[in-house]
Order: sequence, then C-alpha cells, then structure tokens
Amino acid sequence: MQYLRRLIWIVFFTAFLATGCRNSDNGQVADINRAIRDSLMVLTESGVLESIDAQAVSTPRRWNVEYRIISLIPEGSFVKPGDTLVVFDPNPILDKLQEATAKLNLSLQKLKQTREENALNLDEKIQAIDQLKMQYEIDSTRLANARFESETMRQDLALELEKSKLQIQRAFKNLSAQKIINQTKERLILVEIQQAQINLQRIQTMLKEMQLIATQSGVVIYRHYRRKSRTVREGETVYPGQMILKIANLNRMKALLQINEVDRQLVKTGQQARVVIDAYPDTTFRGRVESISKIAGFISDGGTVKAYGLDIFLDGAENFRLKPGLSVRAEIIVDTLRHAYRVPIWCLKQGENGFFVKNGKGEALPVKVLRFNDGFAFVRGALKDGMPLGVN
Repeated sequence: MQYLRRLIWIVFFTAFLATGCRNSDNGQVADINRAIRDSLMVLTESGVLESIDAQAVSTPRRWNVEYRIISLIPEGSFVKPGDTLVVFDPNPILDKLQEATAKLNLSLQKLKQTREENALNLDEKIQAIDQLKMQYEIDSTRLANARFESETMRQDLALELEKSKLQIQRAFKNLSAQKIINQTKERLILVEIQQAQINLQRIQTMLKEMQLIATQSGVVIYRHYRRKSRTVREGETVYPGQMILKIANLNRMKALLQINEVDRQLVKTGQQARVVIDAYPDTTFRGRVESISKIAGFISDGGTVKAYGLDIFLDGAENFRLKPGLSVRAEIIVDTLRHAYRVPIWCLKQGENGFFVKNGKGEALPVKVLRFNDGFAFVRGALKDGMPLGVN
C-alpha cells in the first residue's frame, strides 16, 4: 500500500514538472507560477480553537447519591461568578435531611431526659447523706447523754455511732460513683449528638452541592461524548465525578494543532504564528508557539501517521467572536530568510550546473536553493518580485 502511494506521488510530481508551469489554454503563465519575495518560511497546519483557562464543571465525587439533572444552563451562555449552572433533583437529599434532623432532635431530647434523671439521682443521694448526718448527730447525742449509764449500754451506743459514720462514708462514695455514672451517660449522649450534628452538616453540604455554581466568567461549553454523540440533558442521571460542561474564559485563547513528525525539527517554542479562523477569514490573529508535546501519537485510530500536539497562544485581549471548537488554520513562522524568493517547486529545474528557473521569456536563471517547504522552494538569484516563471 505504501509503495503504491509513492508510485502515484512520483507520477503526479512528474506531470507537474512537465505541465505545471504552462497554462493549458494559451501557453500563458499561471498566476501561481511567479517568484514571490518572501523572507518568511512558514509551516501551515489546521486545528481547533480552545480556551487557555477552561474550568471543568463536574458532579461532586464524594457523595454516593443519584444526580438527576432538573435544570441545565443553555450551551453558549455567558456566565459570571455566582451564576447557577446545573441543578440536581434535591428530593432524595431532602428526605435524608429530614431523617437526620429528626435523629438529632431525638438525641437532644434524650440528653434532656438523662440530665433530669441524673439530677434526681444526685438529689436522692444527697438527701440520703443528709438523713445519715442527722442520724449521726442523734447517735452522738445519745452517747454523750449515756455517760452515767452502764458500760454495756455505752458500748452499744458507741457501736451505733460508728455504724452511722461508716454509713455516711459509704453514702459519699455512692454520691461520687453516681456523679461518674451521670457524666458517663451524658458524655455518651453528647457523642451521639455530635455524630448526629456532623451527619446533618454533611447532608446540608450535600444539599448545597445539588447546585453547581460558576466560579469564573466565560461561555458555557457542553461536554460532548463520542460514544453517545451528544451531551447530557435535563432529566438524565449522571454519576459522581462526571464532567457535564466547562466554562471557557475568552480572555485567553489558544489554537490546538498537530504537526507531522517529519516537521517536528522545524518547530520550536516561542516561534511567531499567524492564525486565521475559518469562520472569520478576513481577520488574522497573531500568536506564538507555547508548548509542544514530548511524545508523538497516531493522528487517527488504526492509522500509521504520527504527529505531535502543539499549542499556539493567541495575542490580544478578549474577543467574543472567538469560541472554543472553531476550526483554525495556522502559519508557524519557522525561519526568516533574507533576500530570498519563494517559487513553486514544480517550476524549479536542475541542470548540470545546479538548479535554475525560467523567466517569462524562457531564459534560464540560476538560483541557489535554501529550503523546501510546503510545495515551494526558497531560493536566491537574479529574480524579481512577481516575476512570471515556467515557460519551457
């Protein structure tokens, strides 16, 4: 297949050498067959326009919920920060919010009841201590009044007093233990409340993210999916993290090109370029080569031709005529040749003494070939700008 292509090209090129420089009707020289004074050597490629600062807008990744689109801003709309871009169905989240709110209120009510119970328990323990203290005073008085009683009675009263003292000590320990129990019960419920509040805040954030808001100014561009050959629409359900659209900042635009691997050595970052938008052929935009991909890739699936991706940043301020996706044609100025002429390659001939071209009178004019590029030869010689070429 490759051999057949080469054979066709050789036949085609030979035909050009034989007839390309002669008008088929009257032998007059065609307008294209002229020597043009052109010091700029350019590489012409086609591509598309894209925004340098394009913000992708996607569904949140962190929520495992259903995102059903109920409102979608029209493609091509101009937006500013704060504008609503996409609205998802909030009903499933509202159900979760209601459930989380009810759970939090239940925990708060539980805390209130627990604190009331704890207060009652402490009051009971304190009242028990007060009663034991009163009993201790009574026992102390009885022992003091029994100094004239028998030794046996005095010993019994002393034992009763010691018993009351031990009971008071035990009551204070029970009070301390009850305080610890109360604190533990309250702390567990406070943790439960904190978890309920975190869950509620999470759902509130989830509800807030059911609306996607613009954070920069620009024009809305829908994400086109190759397999579906269309964009997402209202009423459809999208998955978490799915890109829906992007906001293209028209203040800074670039042209995305692919250059054949055989031309890679000619192109460098920083080279100037002239860009023409197919939709506006009357305007030429200036730019420069900003970046070139490090690795070549196949131009098409199953193809054999490889190319390098290349970005040309356009100069100038905001221009609302420039939209992402527009087709462009770019001329990259790869070299500047002084005192050079550009001639069609089929008008260049080679003799024993080197290359030459023929003027309109059929006279051979020796030339020195500097470069070949894009179907033309850049030469130096005794030529004039606009000189007709190619009479055999």
